[in-house]
Amino acid sequence: MQAEVLSTKDNELELSLQDEDISVMYIIQHELLKEKSVEFAGVVLKHPLTREYFIRIVTKKKDPFEIIQEASTKASEIMREISGLIKPALKK
Repeated sequence: MQAEVLSTKDNELELSLQDEDISVMYIIQHELLKEKSVEFAGVVLKHPLTREYFIRIVTKKKDPFEIIQEASTKASEIMREISGLIKPALKK
């Protein structure tokens, strides 16, 4: 995955992400929206052939970089958990 910061303000962050699956972005978005200090979190697919996505985060007071890092960590844990559930089922 490639990530590029497009813009940043005190409580806003816009990123461009490439070469990742949209489902991972949706899991990160879901984790962001569970955070009480997040006012907005959105994912947009720029074009289906380029697999480039934009994610925008607006927080109340907390640093958006910290929040997206926490959400990404949680999303990674969820993906590992799902993988752990699927692998044994596929071996049967």
